[in-house]
Amino acid sequence: MNEEDKIAILSKLISYKSVNDHEKQVALYLQSLLQENGIESKLVPVSGDRANLVAEIGTGKPVLAISGHMDVVDVQEKNWNTDPFQLTEQGDKLYGRGTTDMKAGLAAIVIALIELKQSKTPINGTIRFMATAGEEVGQEGAEVLQKEGYMKDVDSLLIAEPSGFIAVYASKGELDIDIKSIGKAAHSSMPALGNNAVEHLLNVLNDIQKQLKNLMDEAENEVLGKTVFNIDVIKGGTQPNAIPGSAEAVLNIRTIPELPNQKILDIIQNTIDQYNAHTTGQIALECGMNIVPILGNKDARLLKLVQKIGQPYLQKQNYTAEQIKQFEQQAKLSGIPFSADEILAVGVSGGTDASKFFIDQPTNCNYVVFGPGNGNSHQDNEFVSKAMYLEFIEIFKKVIVEFFK
Repeated sequence: MNEEDKIAILSKLISYKSVNDHEKQVALYLQSLLQENGIESKLVPVSGDRANLVAEIGTGKPVLAISGHMDVVDVQEKNWNTDPFQLTEQGDKLYGRGTTDMKAGLAAIVIALIELKQSKTPINGTIRFMATAGEEVGQEGAEVLQKEGYMKDVDSLLIAEPSGFIAVYASKGELDIDIKSIGKAAHSSMPALGNNAVEHLLNVLNDIQKQLKNLMDEAENEVLGKTVFNIDVIKGGTQPNAIPGSAEAVLNIRTIPELPNQKILDIIQNTIDQYNAHTTGQIALECGMNIVPILGNKDARLLKLVQKIGQPYLQKQNYTAEQIKQFEQQAKLSGIPFSADEILAVGVSGGTDASKFFIDQPTNCNYVVFGPGNGNSHQDNEFVSKAMYLEFIEIFKKVIVEFFK
């Protein structure tokens, strides 16, 4: 496959508006592409216009699963300099929603599989390609595949999320918690006739933070660090001069094994119960996302292969002193180590489908995230390096071949 064809495949993927939905259309395109090249695949329904795609090359053990998700996050088109759903090339940058997260990784996997098939490369085992729906919110597609048994015989899992030239083998869990406050609207000149939902919401949020603070300060994982607590959304009130009758906040908490998801949920629920019992507040909790932290095996063969095979490509980057400085600043802010000289094995705060795939084995699993991309996931004017995209196709082919030797 020539370079023009490889760019065209990515361009086609970007054109699908799979914003938290419609992954079935992406899956149908990939299924057609694979079939044209002699690779059979199967749609695995999720719901509505959402579906996963599973394809296999080879038979027997070992089983190497390779995965990527087909959904993307929403866009604010007015903030983009280009059409977010039309791949736009400017120098080495390929712009479009999902270029980094993670349609470049998805395309690179598919192309690598096609080229291995075309070259009749012997596979002494099974490659299982799993393209998933719904990773960005809830990881519903991965959950369906796990429940239907697609992970039961998997020996190692490679997820092509945008790591760039670092190898991720551990990731924090995640809780999205919706806190709703119901009060009673009234005129602001007569607040006693109402029940201020915003005040109650602010009070209970303060109580929750107080209850969790010491636990979060004390609990730490040597790879993943500490729990991260954020209030990402807060809504309440409609105008001045009116006591608000409802209010809502959404918490996003990145979790570690030392302070488990369920313990956090129990503490928050207990805090709400106590608040409701001793005030006029009516606070309710709803958990929208609940995924567990994953701690992979740092000595896994797949991880070592990724580091070895990716190393020469890292050394080819020839970063300038200014680029290295930028990377180091970004690393300091994100808490993720950076090296211009070696592919480091790290843990990160961001979750992946691995949290659903390895729900039954969240520790010591043979798992690595390694794929093309950079730090601009979910941002306006998202882009991926064209050179990196093309390099990762070669990297994936070499990792697969070496894995089955």
